[in-house]
Amino acid sequence: MKKHDHIVLGCLLHDIGKFFERAEVLDRYRKDEEKRQGYCPKHSDGYYTHIHVLNTLAFCELLAEKVPQIQPEEHQTTVTADQNWINLAAYHHVPSERLEAYLEKVIQAADHFASAEREQGSFYEQGIHKKTRLESLLGRIQIGEAARQNEHFLPLKFLELSEEHIFPKQAATFGMEKKSVAWLSQNSLVSDYQAVANRFLSELEGLQQFQANITKEKILKSMFRSLLSIMERYLSQIPAATNIQHPDISLFDHLRITAAIGEGLYLHHDKVDQPNGFNDHTTVKWQLVCGDFSGIQKFIYKITSKGAAKGLRGRSFFIQLLCDAVAEQIIRDLGLYPTARIYSSGGKFYLLIPSHLKEKVKDIADSVNKALLDEFQGEMFLGVGFADICGDDFKEGNMGKRWQQVNEDLQKQRLQPFRAQVSQDIECFTQKTQHEWGACKICGRDDLDADINSDHNCKQCENLEDLGGKLADTHYLFWVWGENRKTVKNKIQGPPFFIPLPGTDCDLYFLNDEPQFSELTDLSESHLEMVNEWAGLKPNPQGYSQGIRYVGKWQGDKDNGSRDFKDFADNAQGISRMGVLRMDVDNLGEIFIRGLNFGKKDSDGKQASMGSLSRVATVSRQLHLFFAGYLHRILDDYPQSQIIYAGGDDVFIIGSWHELPVVAQKICSEFSRYCGTNPCFTVSGGIATVGGRYPISRAAELAGQAEEQAKHLQRGQKEKDALSFLETVIGWESFDEAVRLRDILLNIIKETKSQAIIDRLRQVVIAVDEIKAREKSGQFQEMIYWDKWRWQLVYNLKRMAKRYPEVRSQLEDLQQQLITPQSLANKQPVMEWLQLPVRWAEFLNSPP
Repeated sequence: MKKHDHIVLGCLLHDIGKFFERAEVLDRYRKDEEKRQGYCPKHSDGYYTHIHVLNTLAFCELLAEKVPQIQPEEHQTTVTADQNWINLAAYHHVPSERLEAYLEKVIQAADHFASAEREQGSFYEQGIHKKTRLESLLGRIQIGEAARQNEHFLPLKFLELSEEHIFPKQAATFGMEKKSVAWLSQNSLVSDYQAVANRFLSELEGLQQFQANITKEKILKSMFRSLLSIMERYLSQIPAATNIQHPDISLFDHLRITAAIGEGLYLHHDKVDQPNGFNDHTTVKWQLVCGDFSGIQKFIYKITSKGAAKGLRGRSFFIQLLCDAVAEQIIRDLGLYPTARIYSSGGKFYLLIPSHLKEKVKDIADSVNKALLDEFQGEMFLGVGFADICGDDFKEGNMGKRWQQVNEDLQKQRLQPFRAQVSQDIECFTQKTQHEWGACKICGRDDLDADINSDHNCKQCENLEDLGGKLADTHYLFWVWGENRKTVKNKIQGPPFFIPLPGTDCDLYFLNDEPQFSELTDLSESHLEMVNEWAGLKPNPQGYSQGIRYVGKWQGDKDNGSRDFKDFADNAQGISRMGVLRMDVDNLGEIFIRGLNFGKKDSDGKQASMGSLSRVATVSRQLHLFFAGYLHRILDDYPQSQIIYAGGDDVFIIGSWHELPVVAQKICSEFSRYCGTNPCFTVSGGIATVGGRYPISRAAELAGQAEEQAKHLQRGQKEKDALSFLETVIGWESFDEAVRLRDILLNIIKETKSQAIIDRLRQVVIAVDEIKAREKSGQFQEMIYWDKWRWQLVYNLKRMAKRYPEVRSQLEDLQQQLITPQSLANKQPVMEWLQLPVRWAEFLNSPP
């Protein structure tokens, strides 16, 4: 193991003892006077502090027992501590002043930089570390000057796709009370901590095994990936710090960000051969890197009707896979650890790297773009932006500027896609010789390299359609890298379906079960991901790492995976139509730019941005967990709806038209609860209703247009937070009212065996639309409520009541709701959305 390896592992584990201290496990050294004297700082009053480092020491020793190949060698423990990852993790509060032990100071400096994101001001009560829950960061987000008073906290549990495990609750529900400025549990949380800690420790039994001839570097990086997966599962809802007013950063995020900072810090100083000055705040030592794929939408919707369901979900999932694979390829080529990836979602990724590796990233991106150009003929492009990072940028209020800078730099590059490729080969875009089978009937590609078959499908489109078909029954994704690719291809049993990922040295296998091999082999560079359901680590003898991936995907248990779009239309209630729903989070860009501005006020009275690496990554990860993970639990109750894409902050669902508005409302209400009922987090959506054979690309476009209409809805001071359905935009606050009107109309139709009520209300809708068209000033609400349609409707409804006395009360209720002028603030009057329940009832009552 090199110093680099010891540094990163030491950083990753430096504060893990806090977790075990609160759980009162791995505490055998806490009363050991020799250990306390050697590892713990001593207060001026004579007592030892930071005793959690002894729990850290105990865990590190346990980990070394489980993976003996990473056990520090004898000379590393007896000569100097600076090469020993165990001591680096445990000594970071009392680093040695010996020059040769300078790496201890790297860990300490990285910890200080990572901790600088915490808000100033502390709070203490005896036993506070065993009474503190993680505050919901989504609940803290605010847009505007007034600070939001958040009282939502996360369960002290491991990650699992259930409300009990991941939804925040109000402090009072958890039995918390406010002490001075902080919310604390009235009772000790030790038993909760123990439940999580014991499961964490049991997972170590499932760490992979390694063969004798494997290098320590491979062993360490493979083990590191599995360990990181365990830590994310068990530490994501554990607070990093407990003696502060707002404990909103998890221990998982603090540890992994410390590892990213420490790795860059060490490699920078190693490059310039400077074994001091680690706490310097002004020298640029890191680069924040943003990678972003453009051309995604065009690529996803380039499909034909035949096999469109499989093709669409295959293409949308492929984008997620490609984004993660390219980020991983860059990290591997740079020789960095997985913690260098801050987050990756929605076709975009962020990395924190040593500053001197900037040019190498550009070279790797050029290589990726060459492969993308060959594979997709210029449809997709990887843009890369950079921002200089120094120690000061980690401080409270400073990182927000760097997020903005890296995205501005990215936009400049996106204006000149494939510039490097054109400069190297001016003929790279010239027309190529046409394939003998003509153009692919799906994507239109017609060059000789397209590998077009006699069915006029190119290999790429065929693979993507196969991917979409396999996805429903995929329970494992097996990422096979580098030299492992040839080994797996020859020795894996099946053989299962796999695809190569362009621009990377990776093959990705889609498996129903864990991989099986014809003989024992080294696969320590590969990684197995469980899809959506954590089954626990298994001690595989091939040495591959393990983790989990949340995927918004087709639910195979609802059908055999072969259902196509026409089936959704055929199984719809009422009129035979398929629905396409597109939704995403409103104002997400503003949330990242302004929503984290809850820091201390500057000299101008503006609140500082607290958009640190940890917080931005946490918001992104939690949004992805809801949409890519928990959304499956929501859709379990809706048999006629299937996910095409869900992840990041947006959703694409297809289904029978009648079910989708109910699904959309459920997503809206569940998302609000997931965000601690924070009004800053809303979703808008659009539903297109089309025939079962309608081109899906056009249907997706119509749903996108409907979504945009919803995002432009304004009522008083309120905007967005709406649904566009059946060519009517309605705010979510009025949706239940529309459903009630729809049900009234359906009951009237059923009881009267007549569509007369629909005809009458359709006339009202037409009359109101005519008034709106005539009155350009926008002051038409009063005119609407006193126009002649009012007395005509009253007259018609009274006649109907005489003819159908059994529905008299409902007709009177309907009349009262429609003719009464409304002046509610931030809410649409009924007449603006009356068309929705009218058409809804009409469609439901129509024959297939």
